Amino acid sequence: MKTMVAARALMISLLILLAAAQLAAQASSLVDVGGYRLDVVQAGTGDPAVVLVAGLGNDVDTWKTFLPYAAKLGTVVAYSRAGLGRSEGATREHTVSSSVDELHRLIEKLGLKRPVVLVGASYGGIIVRLYTSRYPADVAGLVFIDASSEEQVKRYGKLDPTYPGAFKKVFEDLIKTQTGAVAGETRESLRIQMVGVVEGMKPVPDLPMAVLTSMQPDPKAQYVNQTPRGYDEWRAMHDEWFLRSSNAIHITTSHSGHHIQDDEPQLVADAIRFVLDRVTQVRK
Repeated sequence: MKTMVAARALMISLLILLAAAQLAAQASSLVDVGGYRLDVVQAGTGDPAVVLVAGLGNDVDTWKTFLPYAAKLGTVVAYSRAGLGRSEGATREHTVSSSVDELHRLIEKLGLKRPVVLVGASYGGIIVRLYTSRYPADVAGLVFIDASSEEQVKRYGKLDPTYPGAFKKVFEDLIKTQTGAVAGETRESLRIQMVGVVEGMKPVPDLPMAVLTSMQPDPKAQYVNQTPRGYDEWRAMHDEWFLRSSNAIHITTSHSGHHIQDDEPQLVADAIRFVLDRVTQVRK
């Protein structure tokens, strides 16, 4: 029995290594999106394509733990936004709106068959939702990985009136230590949270959807968002997206922090597979 278990474990390890090797073979490429180039990794085949949109200030390397799992899903694209990682800079502000425009150009340049499935992690969730608001015909399904809400600071402020001021100070101090695109995205996130809205954002449509929420309170929490009641509010915000879909799943986990794709990559892969399966059913 032990020999069989060991053999199976070895086989799983080899499959993961093979998937990683396949991705390595798909060397990152620089794709021109109009005057500057983005670092892009593309692997797999099949439709619909899955496009991974990273969190605040994160580049394509934020998906390195997850990519071997993603390789089994079909066509998967990961990229770094302008000025992040190995992507070239752009002569523009790093706003959610400009990130949506950039993603739209990238999908066109790559020749991806639309509609695609968009996966947004953290701040990437705001980009994904605004993209869906602007280009609804381009999106077949949505996956949110502990995704940010433009209302979260306002909502936490109702639990603790000191929270918005504390958030503002933390982000302003953070910006002082940052440069380039990272500072630009942090500044944009701060702006959005202070007003609590994203211009042009519409409610998520009734699409196949998976929502993943980390529920891991900090017993030494300094701020209300890290407390059990803060996490209850976080789950409630995510539930509002989930409830707009007639074909969705909402998964909560206490085994992951904010980067669920690092802590539980298989869980993220399963969520994407759920959406891909539902998209296929809808097309039949």
